[in-house]
Amino acid sequence: MLSRAEIFEKLKEILLFADAKNSDLIKNCDESTKLVTDLGFNSVSVLYMVIAIEESFGIVFDNVSMNDFDTIGDVVTYIEAKLK
Repeated sequence: MLSRAEIFEKLKEILLFADAKNSDLIKNCDESTKLVTDLGFNSVSVLYMVIAIEESFGIVFDNVSMNDFDTIGDVVTYIEAKLK
């Protein structure tokens, strides 16, 4: 089982791949970083992120929307719960 810190680091790698234009922001983010207001994610960015997370972690998101994840920490918490 991955630790929360390991999930966070792997998620940062996914975010860098999904949104390379914000690489400096993503490299310096923490769990309180907001996906929309801090990183400028939109619904398409979130969709790419979800697909990449599903493939990387081997999980399936259950009918989630962009509004379900305000911060990177929210995404880490969701992944952590799905991996249990």
